[in-house]
Amino acid sequence: MKALTLFFLLIFFSPLSSFTQTVKFAAIGDYGKAGPAELAVSNLVKSWNPDFIITLGDNNYPYGQEATIDSNIGQYYYEYISPYIGSFGTGDSVNRFFPSMGNHDWDTLDGAPYLNYFTLPGNERYYDYVKGNIHFFVIGSDPREPDGRDSNSIQAQWLKNQLSQSSEKWNIIYFHHPPYSSGNFHGSQPIMQWPFKRWGATTVLTGHDHLYERIIIDNFTYFVNGLGGYPQIYPFDSIPLPGSQLRYNNTYGAMLINSYDDSIIFKFYSIGDTLIDNYKILPSIKSLSLTINIEGFYDPNENTSIGDTVKVYLRNYISPYAIIDSAKRYVDSSGRGDFSFSKANNATDYYIVVKHRNSIETWSATGKKFAANVLNYDFTSSSSQAYGNNMIQVDSTPVRFAIYSGDAYQDGFIDGSDGLLIDNDAYNFVTGYVASDVTGDEVTDGSDAAIVDNNAYNFVSKITP
Repeated sequence: MKALTLFFLLIFFSPLSSFTQTVKFAAIGDYGKAGPAELAVSNLVKSWNPDFIITLGDNNYPYGQEATIDSNIGQYYYEYISPYIGSFGTGDSVNRFFPSMGNHDWDTLDGAPYLNYFTLPGNERYYDYVKGNIHFFVIGSDPREPDGRDSNSIQAQWLKNQLSQSSEKWNIIYFHHPPYSSGNFHGSQPIMQWPFKRWGATTVLTGHDHLYERIIIDNFTYFVNGLGGYPQIYPFDSIPLPGSQLRYNNTYGAMLINSYDDSIIFKFYSIGDTLIDNYKILPSIKSLSLTINIEGFYDPNENTSIGDTVKVYLRNYISPYAIIDSAKRYVDSSGRGDFSFSKANNATDYYIVVKHRNSIETWSATGKKFAANVLNYDFTSSSSQAYGNNMIQVDSTPVRFAIYSGDAYQDGFIDGSDGLLIDNDAYNFVTGYVASDVTGDEVTDGSDAAIVDNNAYNFVSKITP
């Protein structure tokens, strides 16, 4: 009986992420040189049984030639490649190997051996794909990339556009040349310092420098992982970059990454299966900038409102319109408030639902999407901004609309029960921050009663899909 009780306690009190794992994958960089080091890394990686493997460039040393590509790649990872055209095994029935091109892969015929060996999405030099709750974006960072590699290039604009349309929980970018690195051999590549965070990325993984480093710049995490098996390991500069959190170059290794609904965890192990780094990233906060007016609080003579606290819910756009997240914030005299959500995704429709202590619950007219973690919505410009046009005009110069005041009982109706409460509180000279004060002046009186009586007469109630 005690054992059974303990079992149920473990279920109820274990961290949620342990039951919501979505994807497990490995990342290797600068690995493609046949020999003992690459063998040790491949054995480490395969001991994890990852769902798939990504590479951070330099798949085929020294010159990216057709003569060496199978011995450098297929010999160690053929079980993950499909279709596999080499001679070391039968390959897999579906591709589970997603490389990016490094400078050595370009050295023969502009990467023709690489492009012929792999079958990848898009143009194969840069591409994207989805696994579980992760959207992966593979970038070509070599100067020989035909579509350019600066932040205004064709492929950069492709990335920006694709990120804006991604609805997955995590957006991982990977390529070869590191935007930031404390390595003494190559170091930072300023041309690759694109505005990844602003565009909606979760993190960036790169290689090129044969070392491991985790760097945080402007609250955004970059990984350099180039210890995949090339025999030469590179030194660090004596003075690391500002933002460098962890540096390692003792021996070879690889990354094991696990994604969950509530976090994604990045680990780096050396070939001795020693954990060197363990780092968790939480979902990007989604920011909603909202503009609303509250009927009783709005002053048309001043074009301003009395500030107050409101609660905003994000609801699924599909029936039964489940609540995805909520936030409570103060809305200022201009009607503006900024609300933060941790559970919402980009490029996903949500109804925006506003609740105020004595006003009618009001829904946005349609589903709205966050793009690159940002959404702006203005209820005040037209009644059509609310579902069912369920707002009242409170100003004409400029035109302004507001959510209806008077639902003191918060039951979705403005009716006689609300009026009775207001009348009773007015009779008893009630003051302060109370539900019966629908004008926000902290006095319950005839002005509050007039608003409630008018809205009750017009059968005002909440309107939902």
